[in-house]
Amino acid sequence: MAMDNHVKFERIAEQVEGWRQELGVPGATFGLRVAGETYAGGVGVTNVEHPLPVTDETIFQVGSITKTVTATAMMRLVERGQLDLQAPVRAYLPDFRVRDDEVSECVSVWHLLTHRAGWTGDIFTDTGGGDDAAARYVDGMADFEQLAPLGMHFSYNNASFCVAGRIIEILTGATYEDALRELIFEPLGMDRSFLIPDQVMLHRFAVGHQVAEGGDRVLRPWAIPRGMNAAGGICCHIHDLLRYGTPHLGDGSPLLRPESLAEMHKRQTPSLPYMGYCGLAWMISGEAGDTRIWHTGGTNGQNAILTLAPEHQLALGMMTNGDKGTALYDRFNKAVLREYCGVEIPEPQVIESSVEELAQYVGRYRGTMWEIDMRMDVGRLLADFRYHGGFPSDGEMTDMPPAEVARCGPDQLLILDGAYERTRADLLRDEAGEISYLRFGSRLNPRQD
Repeated sequence: MAMDNHVKFERIAEQVEGWRQELGVPGATFGLRVAGETYAGGVGVTNVEHPLPVTDETIFQVGSITKTVTATAMMRLVERGQLDLQAPVRAYLPDFRVRDDEVSECVSVWHLLTHRAGWTGDIFTDTGGGDDAAARYVDGMADFEQLAPLGMHFSYNNASFCVAGRIIEILTGATYEDALRELIFEPLGMDRSFLIPDQVMLHRFAVGHQVAEGGDRVLRPWAIPRGMNAAGGICCHIHDLLRYGTPHLGDGSPLLRPESLAEMHKRQTPSLPYMGYCGLAWMISGEAGDTRIWHTGGTNGQNAILTLAPEHQLALGMMTNGDKGTALYDRFNKAVLREYCGVEIPEPQVIESSVEELAQYVGRYRGTMWEIDMRMDVGRLLADFRYHGGFPSDGEMTDMPPAEVARCGPDQLLILDGAYERTRADLLRDEAGEISYLRFGSRLNPRQD
């Protein structure tokens, strides 16, 4: 069986190199753990300006996969009796405040870990590199506006995990970075996992790129602000990523008790129609027998995925260093699940729609990161995107060419071309049946007209 698994991995690894070249992604590291064995590899280069071969020991940014690590650290504190997930945030941060006073008082730790806080979540203020960076970021949230009522809708929220990281600091008396090392990295032997750039630079590491026909461009800055480390700051090699994922398969690791793992992986709340549910930080898809517990991550030109298939005792991961890396890791993810688990993840299918069915979505939607104008043009639904926030360009406005949009389900949309090709979105309605939000990139964008 081990030989069969090795042969399967080598076959997929050959495909990865072909996909990488087709998509133009400079480099990727990837691997899986199944039946107690780990298989890993690397393709491409770390940096087009100063190229070194990517290996299975090259360090990449994992981005928002960090959120699951933050939640895992919090569950360790729950087991120690230091933290109650249902307690209000102010039980641990008495001065915590966002713009809405009632939300400030009532928001719980559970709301943070399930993306149900409802406030704007993508303001990437740089609060410096000192040990007070997380505290300063959370203090700066006093002006964050509320996009939706507390607990009403799933809306992906980086800022909520910054609050979670600050709670970890208060309960442990250490910086978030030191607390994570004690709670997660050291128990799992993750000795090539870092959150501070000065530590990363001592090893071979990848930089992010914008993939373009005229040549790939190195993207700067490299690191996210330290104050947001709890939302997306971990850097590691593929072996450490799999070392972290393996205990979540329920393999008897002492990191968390079985009931704690079950709580993390429980379907806590619906997420997106095409994704399924949100657990404690983890995304959960599939049905009994082929459950997939997963998370992705994206920083400035780097993209990563970690997927767990508990019924098959399999963990897979990939980290890439190009802004088209999402397409690469999507192919790897699907190939591994198909080959090792017999799981097919269906592609979204366009539904033929009348002009009237499409026209109901016309309007302007504006959130923290995007302003999106949906309009009809000769019987087609088009979307004009303006990107105006998020790492690394908070507040800068970028106009994008219009993209055609089609229906792929009830109040579900599929972008057919442009920068967000194959990306999905969904519409949320109020009690009267009127559209109140366009949820794009998992974020709420309130309707403006």
